[in-house]
Amino acid sequence: MHRGLTFSETPAFLYSRPTLDAGKTVFNLVACANQFEKAFAMFLEEAPDVSAFAKLPPQFGFAIEYADARNNLRYYEPDFVAVTTDGKRYLLETKGREDVDVACKDRAAALWCENATRLTGDHWDYVKVPEKECKNLQPASFAELLALVESPQS
Repeated sequence: MHRGLTFSETPAFLYSRPTLDAGKTVFNLVACANQFEKAFAMFLEEAPDVSAFAKLPPQFGFAIEYADARNNLRYYEPDFVAVTTDGKRYLLETKGREDVDVACKDRAAALWCENATRLTGDHWDYVKVPEKECKNLQPASFAELLALVESPQS
């Protein structure tokens, strides 16, 4: 679901959770849901191979339809998008705790990326970023993050 706005056209909104001042985003502040999202936004800001990123606030209205574990239609709101210096685009989900519906959301997000790649010609990939592994290994670049999440231990 998308209401036709671009990131830069998102109306101003009040926010009381953690925020981060960042230069690689079109927003004046990165509106984070929790401290892990704030730390991840800082990682994206500092990663030398990330050219731009955005936290996807609920106010933007971006959601992906999926069927949950009981086959009910739901909407999933991914956490971030990022563009790397090689022009690839990523839909990113930071994940601390996994529930029964996470695998359903993962499939829907991966399918969205496949369709976005096919429709736009721009390369899109879905990446789930596990909190524990990210905090323990502390990648310094997006390439290191990708190696972390694509490893057999993830």
